Amino acid sequence: MRSKLIILTILTLSLVAIAGFFVWKGLSLSVAEGDNLPADETRVADNTLEAAIVAAASEPNYFPIRDFNISEPEITAKAGVIYDRSSGRFLYKKNADEHLPIASITKLMTAIVAIEKLDMNRIVIVSVENINVDGNGADLYQNEKIYISDLIKMLLIKSSNDAALTLAERAKERGMDFVLEMNKKALELGMVNTRFNDPAGLSDDAFSTASDLVKLVNHARDYDQIWEIMRIQTADITSIDANIVHRIVNTNKLLGEIPGIIGGKTGFTDGAGGTMLLVAEHENSELISIVLGTENRFGEIKQLIEWAKMTHRWK
Repeated sequence: MRSKLIILTILTLSLVAIAGFFVWKGLSLSVAEGDNLPADETRVADNTLEAAIVAAASEPNYFPIRDFNISEPEITAKAGVIYDRSSGRFLYKKNADEHLPIASITKLMTAIVAIEKLDMNRIVIVSVENINVDGNGADLYQNEKIYISDLIKMLLIKSSNDAALTLAERAKERGMDFVLEMNKKALELGMVNTRFNDPAGLSDDAFSTASDLVKLVNHARDYDQIWEIMRIQTADITSIDANIVHRIVNTNKLLGEIPGIIGGKTGFTDGAGGTMLLVAEHENSELISIVLGTENRFGEIKQLIEWAKMTHRWK
């Protein structure tokens, strides 16, 4: 298989080179004859040369090349993917287009909308309605004053539901429907199989797909601050008056275990099960790994990434 690909690549490049030579030769002869080509012929020659250049530049990229002697991984997740950003190809898919709840992976979209729509230096006051909504303990205190930028940190590091709802309330104060903005952004990104019901990911009636989440991650890579935050293992978040200090720990237990981690987001609800996405550098590319509906999100994310590295080569 590898030999056939190499031979095909060499033949294709040779044909492009020969075509380019004859185009160049024809142009050279025309110029030598007097530099007086009619305008129409000049345009045709220019277009021909441009087409040859485009053809050479758009040659198919066969990398990464897979070793098919190694079988696909077996995971218990309801859906899972590995996506290579350099080639724009899925290296592995399992139920990639199945509608599933994604739990707190939702907060990646929440962070994007908050960064785009809200002032990071704005101080907000936490209301009692947004505290401990899941019954698992409060992350914030009633009437606490805190920067929106610090809410983003609590959102992405600790996966704070209180922070997500407080961000949405601030948007409401400005006359903005935050969840509507999340769904509008999803459509803008081509995430047609996604629906958000709340900014925290608590609703199991909301859904997305592993394929749609790849689109979300690709867009999110434009926001360096998101990934810088998601690589923070522990942090202290202080209220404006410095009377309250929140010690937060990253929910991503793979930090430091997988080389080249760019960032990731975890999620869990009873209906969604364990969910996770992770982005890691490898061989001048980035691998996006996603699992939905699993009891072993860390193990299976790691399994998918290790499988991709073992079975593919990028040069």
